[in-house]
Amino acid sequence: MTTVPATTDSATAVDCLRASAPQASQIRALLARGAVFAWSEDLWIIGWGQPEKSAQPHPDRPSFYAPDFLLTDPTPWRVYPSAAGVAPDALASELSAPAAARAWTSFDEHDFAARFRAVQAEFATGSLRKAVPVVFEQSEGPLTAAERERALRSLANLPAGLMPYGAWDENGGVLGAAPELLFEDDGVEIHTMAVAGTARAGTAPEAMMDDPKERAEHRLVLEDLETQLTPLGPVTRGATRPWRIGLLSHLRTDLRVTPAARVAFGELVRRLHPTPAVGTAPRQATLEAVTRFDLAPRGPFAAPFGLVLPGGAARCMVAIRHVQWNRTSARCGAGCGIVPGSRLERETAELRLKLAATRGNLGL
Repeated sequence: MTTVPATTDSATAVDCLRASAPQASQIRALLARGAVFAWSEDLWIIGWGQPEKSAQPHPDRPSFYAPDFLLTDPTPWRVYPSAAGVAPDALASELSAPAAARAWTSFDEHDFAARFRAVQAEFATGSLRKAVPVVFEQSEGPLTAAERERALRSLANLPAGLMPYGAWDENGGVLGAAPELLFEDDGVEIHTMAVAGTARAGTAPEAMMDDPKERAEHRLVLEDLETQLTPLGPVTRGATRPWRIGLLSHLRTDLRVTPAARVAFGELVRRLHPTPAVGTAPRQATLEAVTRFDLAPRGPFAAPFGLVLPGGAARCMVAIRHVQWNRTSARCGAGCGIVPGSRLERETAELRLKLAATRGNLGL
């Protein structure tokens, strides 16, 4: 494994992008206190040890961005004393996967139904066009080192399209696999994607493409992203298509823009987060809406989770499909996009499906 020392130069980015096999001592340190970010399907960037928290990324060291959804943390960046690029299959081969025994308490469907009706009432006033209530399943006790080990092994064997990520220490953490890229910035072009609309993976592609509710939900996200990106330069929009990821299928449209000048990571976060895929349309209503419509505070659920390498190459995911935990409990969250054409029973079933898929992805 290529390890990045505490003092580095511009070669650090190259070192991190060269995957190699991990050592047992490094894996133990990672499981105790660390972070992971899937830079590509065959390369994960990991960090371990006691991180330095800061308000900005470090110019010469890999920097993990792990704020809460509301971006209230003044020091959301974590810079670890050691970092490396690893091949996920090589990492998985060194991890064990003991049987899981964790019990989960389902979300309150009656409470969700009340929130669903409250959202629909907002549509009638014209103040909202879409909202995304979030629910959580609960479980006693933190995610143990053994469970983190099993989860990382499971994440390394997921199908293409899901991007593992996470950060944790002795006080808690988050670990999951996101299907949605908030943005990727290579210094020349910025890429993002509209991912909205959900169905079971076996749903025929034409059924998703022709479903008025799914198309309306997707269009709100797509139009919002174009509005946010257009001030940076001409936006190129790809074709909308069904996108199958594991147990679920979504509608996806890729967007690209080539800005005239480099755009800071923080500006991209402020411009794009939260998209209506996890917030509201119009987006200005999100802060007030999540307070009223979510069944519990989100914490890091649907927050941006990113990585910046020396030299400025950056990627940022939408932190969904994860488990988050503290010293006493763990919880698994999911959200559903509600638009005027939504039906309660369908949205409730979607939440159950997303929660089951998330726990399955993590072997929990």
